[in-house]
Amino acid sequence: MRFPLLLVAVATSILSSCSTFDKDPKVLITVFAQGNEMDSPKTIFRRKIEGRTMVLKVIPEFTHKSIVAFHPFPAADGTNGVALKLDFKGANALEIVTRLRQGEVLVSMVNAAVVDYVTIDDVIADGIFTIWRGLPDELIAAMDEEYPRISELKASGESSSDMLDMLPSTPTEKKEARKRAEQGVIDKAKAETEKAANPGRRGDFDPEPPAGSVVPLSEALKSDS
Repeated sequence: MRFPLLLVAVATSILSSCSTFDKDPKVLITVFAQGNEMDSPKTIFRRKIEGRTMVLKVIPEFTHKSIVAFHPFPAADGTNGVALKLDFKGANALEIVTRLRQGEVLVSMVNAAVVDYVTIDDVIADGIFTIWRGLPDELIAAMDEEYPRISELKASGESSSDMLDMLPSTPTEKKEARKRAEQGVIDKAKAETEKAANPGRRGDFDPEPPAGSVVPLSEALKSDS
């Protein structure tokens, strides 16, 4: 009887060691597909959502590790929603599940808490998944530390087609993409300063929206003309 306990102790020690060297993300996002009561008990788990118990698959369709960029917006309940731009792996998983599991549910969890769910009624082929509610302001601030905004990718000069076809997929590539996005914002700010100093000169960028306003996702994704 001591052997299983020893295994548990060893596993706990390994997990503790891993957490020492691999910093946990501040915002852990997981999206799960609907499971079935007939599935193996090892492959499903249950969560109570809005008064009813849902069966979900243990393995998520994608996680925060697939996020390339995001776009926050105010939700109707006073929290925030986010549109997530996924890398190739995440976008492919999203397209497959929305193509094959029509009428079923996708459940979004943030830091292990259920925040939203949607019923699949269309195929999502553009790699953008929306969590419509559930993120407080502090989590949006934490995401800003980890990921660029979708509008920043536009400012860096990457068109919508580039975003779809050449998305970064490794941590290094994502880090470089964030640097390019940040540099793009700096360059845009410089251009706006020059435009303000020379009002008669036509600038290359549109003016920024007023502070505190929300850029529509359609505008954030629009290619530079």
